[in-house]
Amino acid sequence: MISKAHIKKWLPRRFRSSNKTDGGKVLIIGGGQGLYGAGILSALAATRSGAGYTHLMTDLSKFPWLKFPDFIVHPLKLSELKNKMDYSIGIGPGLGLTKNRMTLLRYLLKNNIEKVTVDADALSLIAEQDIAPLPASWILTPHEGELARLLKIKSSEVKANRQKALLQASKKYQCTILLKGSETLISSPAMEKIASLHSKAVSLSKAGTGDVLLGMIAAFRAQGLEAHTACLVAVYLHAKAAEAWESEGNDQLSLRPMDLVENISSTLYLIRNS
Repeated sequence: MISKAHIKKWLPRRFRSSNKTDGGKVLIIGGGQGLYGAGILSALAATRSGAGYTHLMTDLSKFPWLKFPDFIVHPLKLSELKNKMDYSIGIGPGLGLTKNRMTLLRYLLKNNIEKVTVDADALSLIAEQDIAPLPASWILTPHEGELARLLKIKSSEVKANRQKALLQASKKYQCTILLKGSETLISSPAMEKIASLHSKAVSLSKAGTGDVLLGMIAAFRAQGLEAHTACLVAVYLHAKAAEAWESEGNDQLSLRPMDLVENISSTLYLIRNS
């Protein structure tokens, strides 16, 4: 079980001598045409979670540049991945399933990019091409339906025994896997046991909240946390941010993903100073 004491110990810190390079570099790859929001949510969450530099590769045809000075924007082109070996990369939110998107994933694999978190459409691409195993340093963040596709089984089978399905996926992909849900489960080659987090926040069952989680994980990886530790910290903060929002007198139906992004900073402060 994940405790506040663990999370507090693992939180990245800043010192008087720190500068932006200490926060590392995050690159979010997502937000294809008409799906800008998913990539933007991930990028904003990364910035809120301490990334020193945040980059977003997205469709630039109608991108609202002036509204987002927080991060550096790039076109969705393979050439943009050059010289980004040391970046923490989050790929998938609103990415799309076209052939050239698969080329981006292949590039990350071929060039041994270490810090990669795979979500949403990128998970579907991996399932479609049945790419396994993956590098041990990578992270997959499926919900139950996505895990079922990765394992070529029915969603009902995952729901019936989530721990069993997670262990099957761990054996197949040999990397850190975060199974999202009201009980989030995390397995990793570096962990002897499955980690579990029960969230009290029912408001998280909404599109976009997973995009926020992806950005948080990518940011903590950029700041030096190992794959499984980055997942533990991000999941805990993600849940606590939602719980705090509900405790402020907001109804469980009304949470927006941006509410989560805005609550990251106060949640970090409360945990660090508790």
